[in-house]
Amino acid sequence: MPKLTAPDAPVREWLDAIKTRHSRRSYDGDPVSSDTLDSLEEFCASFRPSPVARAVLVREAPADIFTGIVGSYGRVTGAPSAIAFVGTIGAPGVDMSIGYTGEGIVLEATRLGLGTCWIGGFFKAARVSEILQLGGGERAFAVSPLGTPADVFSGFEKAVKTVKTVQGTPRKSAEEIAPGYTSWVPWARAGVEVARLAPSAINRQPWRFRYEDGRVICAFDGAETAQRISKKLDCGIAMLHFEMGARGAGVEGTWERLDHASDVAHFRLT
Repeated sequence: MPKLTAPDAPVREWLDAIKTRHSRRSYDGDPVSSDTLDSLEEFCASFRPSPVARAVLVREAPADIFTGIVGSYGRVTGAPSAIAFVGTIGAPGVDMSIGYTGEGIVLEATRLGLGTCWIGGFFKAARVSEILQLGGGERAFAVSPLGTPADVFSGFEKAVKTVKTVQGTPRKSAEEIAPGYTSWVPWARAGVEVARLAPSAINRQPWRFRYEDGRVICAFDGAETAQRISKKLDCGIAMLHFEMGARGAGVEGTWERLDHASDVAHFRLT
């Protein structure tokens, strides 16, 4: 079974990035420094937890790769660069691997002081394939703009912030995503606390965790849907967060893919 782990990740820095990162769609248009892009490009090349998923830096991102939700509403503006998250079509565990790998790149970009935003449903995949000259066996599953966030929030970003202010934080509690987690071992509790902060498509937070026989299982709620971003991709993002939380608590482990209904993977100590 395919396994995922990130042994060389800068755990403390990524844990800080998880706490501070916010999705941004509005950027100031200034180019990212060559040194920063060089560093991120090198990291994209070296961070390959899975052979079926990879991240590619697009140094000069054409604005037309991003499309809005309705017309121009929700579109990305002013982003000078981008990251494309590319996977092998039909490969076992590819969605999970894209989420896990891509979130590592996103956190590294955050560590370098850049703004990002996971976009899986509304971008021009064919245009990205053309830019990257992808072969028929690969496709771009998602992209992220990359740059310095604008000082002024866009109308879409303000609307999202308004919803959060009116309704309160939409983030699910640790107990909701991992029932009974307060009785788990310390490293597993730490992993859940960090996993709950993961981003997801339309903020659906589909991941669920359970502790069994010394391992933690990540599954998704309900059924997989026909939406453009699979719940397994979202779970891959949360799995990386969980691993950072566990490692921050002093343990090392590995995710191993599962193929049982909604169960995505389990995390075992190494």
